[in-house]
Amino acid sequence: MKYIIKQKLVALKPTYEILDVSGNQLYKVKGSFLGREKFEITDLNGQSLAKCETKVNILSIIGSFLRYNFKKYHILVDGKTVFSMARSLNIFSYKFTIDSPIGEVKLGYGMTGSHQFTLQDKIICDIDKRKLTLGGDEYHIEIDDAHDHKAFLLTTIALDRIYYTKR
Repeated sequence: MKYIIKQKLVALKPTYEILDVSGNQLYKVKGSFLGREKFEITDLNGQSLAKCETKVNILSIIGSFLRYNFKKYHILVDGKTVFSMARSLNIFSYKFTIDSPIGEVKLGYGMTGSHQFTLQDKIICDIDKRKLTLGGDEYHIEIDDAHDHKAFLLTTIALDRIYYTKR
C-alpha cells in the first residue's frame, strides 16, 4: 500500500500527518521531540495505534554535544517491539543497525536514491523523500502488504529525525 507523510514546517514542534495517495488523512503523529523523543501514530479520533520511543544512553548524551543523533529508536506495535534502529558510530556515513524479530532487515538505497528496507533480499518498504514541497517536506512510502504498515510509517519518521535533526 502507498502512503504520503507530510511534515508541517510552521509548527512549534515537528508535526506529521499520514495520508493515502488520494490525499485523505488516515493518521496523525503526535508526541515529544525534544530530549527523550516519544511519538505515536493515532487514528483521527486520537486513539494510539503504535509508538516510537528513544532511551537515553551514553552515546545519545555524547552525540548531543557533537551535534549528531545517536539515539536508538524503538518502534512498538501492540506493546511489542517490532524494530529497534540506531545510527552506526561512524560520523562520516549514515549506516544503521536494525534489530527486528521478523528477521534480518537491512536498510539500503534504491535506484532513485530512495531508502529501501529489505528482508531476505525482498523489498518490504520503499521510502522516497520529496523536499521543498508546498507546506513542508513529504515522504512517499510503499509498504508490502505482508508487513505491519504502522511500524514502517513510524520508522520513516524516525529516519527523518535521525537525518535532519542535530540534537
